Amino acid sequence: MRKKVLLILLCGLAINGWAILPGYYGARSLSLGYASTGYNYDLNAMFINPALLANVEYTLTGYQYQNSYMDYKHFEENLENILNYDLKNFQSLQDNEKTSAMNTLKSIYGDKTGMYGFSSSFPGFVSKNVGVSVSWVNTGVMNPITTGTETIFNKDPQNVTNEDITALKMNFMGLKYKQITLAYALSMNTINFGIAVHYLNGKISEFEQSITESPFNSSTGTKDYLEYGWKQASKKFSRVVSDIGVSVQLGQYFTAGLVMKNFGNAKIQTPVREIKLDKRVTAGLSFRPNTQLGLYLDMDIKRSDFTYSGKEMQPISFGIEKGFFKNKLIIRGGMLNDLAEKQFLGKKSNVLYGLGLGFNMNWVIMDMGIGLNSRGDIKSLAISGFFLIK
Repeated sequence: MRKKVLLILLCGLAINGWAILPGYYGARSLSLGYASTGYNYDLNAMFINPALLANVEYTLTGYQYQNSYMDYKHFEENLENILNYDLKNFQSLQDNEKTSAMNTLKSIYGDKTGMYGFSSSFPGFVSKNVGVSVSWVNTGVMNPITTGTETIFNKDPQNVTNEDITALKMNFMGLKYKQITLAYALSMNTINFGIAVHYLNGKISEFEQSITESPFNSSTGTKDYLEYGWKQASKKFSRVVSDIGVSVQLGQYFTAGLVMKNFGNAKIQTPVREIKLDKRVTAGLSFRPNTQLGLYLDMDIKRSDFTYSGKEMQPISFGIEKGFFKNKLIIRGGMLNDLAEKQFLGKKSNVLYGLGLGFNMNWVIMDMGIGLNSRGDIKSLAISGFFLIK
């Protein structure tokens, strides 16, 4: 009876969530293409799916650094190409340059989504069923503002004025905050339930900037734009949010996981507007025929507007890891994609590939991972180190 009462209380606490964009936690998660909702054995369980804390076998502590600087379908390259033109003096361009520039601008503003990413570092501690962590997080998005652009893009390129180009803007949203996390998992035979409660305290920004002004120039990259956004954060905020998760053992080899974020009427108040966060439910399945091989699949149950651009995404990810020398060395690979996209693979897709290594030195575990886009550019990096207390 007491277990049922506790479960009801856990569900009742999960009234809010926090998600600026689809992200990963730890080098292992990145290496597997974010596919880790069904199985995770380290301190990242409290972020990925707190129910997985019930499967942590040892007490361990650790420290991690991770970043991700993503651009939608090579948005960074298209933006660089357009900024090679003298946009402030658009009317002085040659006719063929005007036509080429306007075609590129239509592509940039037609996609709605631009750049999104984060940088974070955090120490943590977990033991069986419990976890605690302190995180320092910077995160942000930059999207083209499409409202009012129809008039400009319907013009003949030769009739577009300097004022029209100056009116084209990007929206920046950035956050800098500290997050304190407490997590707990409850075991009920083959089913585990978990909750993670996060206290966030920091600053948020949101503003518009013309593409003819700073920081826009052809030498500026995704990382620079996102950092520019979160460095402007000045409006203070604090909030307590929570996630709930479930994991189920399905026979000898399979484990299923389900995590719910943004459960309830979750909102973010920026300096210029109030944003309602979409409810997000991610399901995961792991297949581990032995202790040295694992295959993983994660998928969001529905589409969501993660970047607040009006464009919905539905992430799906696959991952595989194989241990060698009694798991002293682990090789991992995976991919993350979007079911909402027509182009699922190829250079025109929005795919992210994960690659990584794990090293198990008895009482020390080291994981390293990178994420690459469809052209092989490194977009994400993560390093995790854990110390086991047996």
